[in-house]
Amino acid sequence: MAEHDTEGEISEEKIEKLIGEEKEQSPWKDSLKRRWYRFSRNPLSLVGLGIAIITIFLAIFGWLVVPYPEHGGYFSNYPDAFIEPFRDASYIFGTDEYGRDVLTRTILGFRYAMTMVVVVLTLVVPSGVVVGLVAGYHKDTWVDTLLMRFSDIFIAVPPLVLALSITAMLEPDPLYAMLAISLMWWPWYARIAYNNVSSLINEEFVRSAEIMGDSKLHIMFSEILPNCTGAILTKATLDVGWVIIIGASLSFLGLGAQAPTPDLGTMVADGAAWLPDYWWPSIFPAIAISFIILGFNLLGDGIQDAFEEGSQ
Repeated sequence: MAEHDTEGEISEEKIEKLIGEEKEQSPWKDSLKRRWYRFSRNPLSLVGLGIAIITIFLAIFGWLVVPYPEHGGYFSNYPDAFIEPFRDASYIFGTDEYGRDVLTRTILGFRYAMTMVVVVLTLVVPSGVVVGLVAGYHKDTWVDTLLMRFSDIFIAVPPLVLALSITAMLEPDPLYAMLAISLMWWPWYARIAYNNVSSLINEEFVRSAEIMGDSKLHIMFSEILPNCTGAILTKATLDVGWVIIIGASLSFLGLGAQAPTPDLGTMVADGAAWLPDYWWPSIFPAIAISFIILGFNLLGDGIQDAFEEGSQ
C-alpha cells in the first residue's frame, strides 16, 4: 500500500509539473496564435507570404526547375537569338541576343538577388541592433553620443551615392557590392533599436531586472531585445525590396554582378540596349524585380500589423 501511495503521489506531482509547464508556455503560444490570426485575416499579407515562399523556393531550387540550366553560364546559340516570347513553346519568355532562354536566366536571377539580401541583412541587422541597444541603454551618456553621432554620419549620405562611391573605387564584384550596401544600411537598424530601447528603458520589467542585480548584457539582450522583435522583423522584411533595388541599380551601372552571371539588374541593363524592338530581355527581369519587391512589402506590412495589434 505504501508503495502504491508513493507511486500515486509521484504521478500527481508529474501531472502538476506538466500542467505548470503548459501554463508557462501558453502565453507564448497564445501570442503567436493571435498574431498569426491577425496576419492571416489580411488577404494581401497572405499574397505577400506566398510570393516570398515562391521567391525563396526559386532562389534555392531554381537550377532544378529551369528548362535550360546551361543558359545560366557561358552559352551562345545565335541561330535562336531574339525569339519572340509566347511564339515558341521551347522559349516562353523568348531569347536574348545570345540565344539564351530569358525565362531560365530570370529564374536563376532570383538566386543572386536573394543571396545579396541574405548576406546584407546578416551583416547589418545584428551590428545595427547591437549598436542601438548599447546606445539606447546608455542614453544621455558619452556612449550614446559617440555611437549615435557616428551612425548619423552614414545616415546623412544618400545610400545609393555611398554605395556607388565605394564600388567605383574597387573592381566590379558582387562581394564588393554587398559590402558597400551593408556599410550604408546598418545605421537604420541602430536607429530603430535605439528608439525602441529609449521607450522601454523606464518600464517596470527593466527596473525590476536592475534591482535584482541582473547584468547589463542580460537586461539588454534578454529583457529589452525581445520587445523590439516586431519592429526589427518588419524593417528587415521591408528592406528586402530596398536591398534588391540598390543591388539591381549597381548591376545596371556595371558595378555589381558581371557577365555571364544571371543577375536581374544586369539583364535589365543589357536588354535596354535593344529597346524598343526587342523588349523582352529587359522587361521580364524588371517584372521579376517588381514581383519580389511587391511580395516582401506586402509581407512586411502584414507582420507590422500583426505585431502592432498584438501589442495593444
